[in-house]
Amino acid sequence: MPRLASPIEEIKPHYAVVVIGSGYGGGIAASRLARAGQPVCVLERGKEWLPGEYPDTELEGLPEIQVRTGDQILGLRTGLYDVRVSDDMNVLVGCGLGGTSLINANVASRPERRVFDDPRWPIDFRSDVDSLLTQCFDHAETMLGSKPYPDRLPITPKMAAHDRSGAALNGPTYRLPINVTFEDGVNPAGVQQFACKLCGDCMSGCNHGAKNTVIMNYLPDAQRHGAAIFAQVEVRYLERQNNRWIVHYQLLDTGREGFDAPTATVSADVVILAAGTLGTNEILLRSKAAGLPLSDRVGHNFSGNGDVLGFGYNNDVEINMLGFGPRDPGTQAPVGPTITTAIDLRERPNLEDGMIIEEGGVCAPLAAFMPKTLALAARLAATPTQAWPTPSTKNAANSSR
Repeated sequence: MPRLASPIEEIKPHYAVVVIGSGYGGGIAASRLARAGQPVCVLERGKEWLPGEYPDTELEGLPEIQVRTGDQILGLRTGLYDVRVSDDMNVLVGCGLGGTSLINANVASRPERRVFDDPRWPIDFRSDVDSLLTQCFDHAETMLGSKPYPDRLPITPKMAAHDRSGAALNGPTYRLPINVTFEDGVNPAGVQQFACKLCGDCMSGCNHGAKNTVIMNYLPDAQRHGAAIFAQVEVRYLERQNNRWIVHYQLLDTGREGFDAPTATVSADVVILAAGTLGTNEILLRSKAAGLPLSDRVGHNFSGNGDVLGFGYNNDVEINMLGFGPRDPGTQAPVGPTITTAIDLRERPNLEDGMIIEEGGVCAPLAAFMPKTLALAARLAATPTQAWPTPSTKNAANSSR
């Protein structure tokens, strides 16, 4: 597929709309506004990645990890896997054209309806939940190609194991809608995509053109309708001048950013901040420090997204949840998309008691770290481990049960 980002030399001095960030928020905003005839500019701090370019080994993945601890940045500021470390919360976000859609687990499940009854949501939003918001879900699922894992494809070991877990918990188990393509063809944005190879490497970046990231739909749609897209451009802060917004940015492909080089600017009538929860707040706080009047509550009241990860080892059933990276998909047993099924334990009397349990997988760049990580965790928890049995002892063990 052709690249979406233009050379920075082509940026104009002014646009009607500047969208900062290119993930789900920025990509959708750019698409809608470009379709409405507005001159749109999209600024993304990360690099542009195409299928075939994502890391698929540990050696390729390590240079793409950036770790931010306060004001310190370890690694490249354009590293695909952006880890934020703080005293009480650690966050992984994607850094690239397409945002975290590049490295998420594809799930596109709608929230339980009662979530939107909370009075912390604005009243205008709550009044639209059963009308406008429902229509927005429908539109997004169509554009993102949100569909369950097809029945015609093989049931993977991790799916089968999860079905057994669901039966043990007496919870409804089903296949989730996921943003993955399972048939070769042209998608609603006019982009050629290819069927999932079941490689299990969704979260390191799909090298087969099957994952329905924003670079496969909303961003090419925005570009087709006239939006200009620029990558490796980090917005530092905003200011207001003569009824226009002045967007100050640094280029991250020159090396000058390490020497605190002066910022370049582009102006806009409207600025849409869609740089993710952390990126947007960082820009706002830097803008406030530079003199932009903002609320003192900006940057407060963060929370996690409620996810808990758990790993099992030395199981008595096959799971096969490690991605196979550069190996030929035709020679490997299918791993499947990172997440395909859910045990749905929602609809409880108390909303906060509900949960969804999903099976998962580990992408190839992380696969080599798993044995050592689990062994260390076992030692810390004082839980004994044992080597996986050889085929002969495994068969003997199975026959003795």
